[in-house]
Amino acid sequence: MPTHGVDNRNGRPLGIAIVRCLSGFGPFPSPNHRILTGDLRVGHRQPRKGQSNMPRDLSIQDEARLIQVKDRAGVGLPFSRGLMATSILATGLGTEHAYRIAARIASVLQDRNSNEVDAEELTEIAGRMIRESAGDEHAKRYLAWRRAKRSGRPIVVCLGGSSGVGKSTIATRLALRLGVNRVVTTDAIREVLRTVIPPTVLPELHVSTYESVDGQDGSFGARFESYRRQARAVGAATSAVASRLVTEGRSALIEGVHLLPGELRADLAEKKPDAVVVEFLLILGDERLHLGHLTRRLHSEPGRQGARNLENLEMIRRIQDELRSMAEQAGVEEFDVASPEDLTQRIVDQVVHQIEDRAEAPSTS
Repeated sequence: MPTHGVDNRNGRPLGIAIVRCLSGFGPFPSPNHRILTGDLRVGHRQPRKGQSNMPRDLSIQDEARLIQVKDRAGVGLPFSRGLMATSILATGLGTEHAYRIAARIASVLQDRNSNEVDAEELTEIAGRMIRESAGDEHAKRYLAWRRAKRSGRPIVVCLGGSSGVGKSTIATRLALRLGVNRVVTTDAIREVLRTVIPPTVLPELHVSTYESVDGQDGSFGARFESYRRQARAVGAATSAVASRLVTEGRSALIEGVHLLPGELRADLAEKKPDAVVVEFLLILGDERLHLGHLTRRLHSEPGRQGARNLENLEMIRRIQDELRSMAEQAGVEEFDVASPEDLTQRIVDQVVHQIEDRAEAPSTS
């Protein structure tokens, strides 16, 4: 994404400042992690006095016999059904199904005559159990995803879309399923920028994405141009954050209305060619569902100005139409959040294809 238009002096100090200000973003997840992974199950009581507070599925005492998983360097970590189940979620399987498979894997390890298992062998065992329980497609996806993770290349997943389509909710779930522990929201980056760029310098930064600045007419053209200027400013700072994370070798999931289709991906391709960047535009094709999302936000998230979003639904829908046109031109895939199709599988498949294509490409050196 273009890096001009954020700091009229040189841009670089602002990028560094943004990264430092956002250092508290990770690691994900927050307290919701245990709920999303299924660690808080019906009937799971609070520990008695003297017992561990660690969730049962993550406790090393959960198994009858401690099994050490050894990596390539010979470093051992205790096997955990909870962590095993979390890694299986990348196949697109449901949480309960993933936990059942993880329990079978734990049983296989317990039946062995060894207290150790090589990480590569554990992956093969998991692939076999997934194949038996869910079929060959899910097993292949799991094994390919593990190879992708072992490649060492940072993965950046970008989710754009207009207000109210469900980007934040989907991003949180995807981060868990993909094992990505950095989630960056462009709304938060905008808030940081507002503290260092006054309205007199960039007035568009200080209004909502569907509003025009004072003194402009309220036409769609004026309001969309205001949105575009805000998106480019926030996008430049987002690119700085993403570049820093990639430099550190960290994967990240970036979501927000300010991601103009194709721009962050193009910027990272130029600056950080080793990064694997996957981008989707999230949409809601059904206006009634979009209205329902915003209505629920009005009651469940009162701090997010749901009433104003509802009043400006027509403008939000028109911004979505413009983003769809931009996505088509940039070759960015759409995903309708009302679709029964699984977004996790599509993301994993894209990441795997990029890594495998790069591995198969002839060297230019």
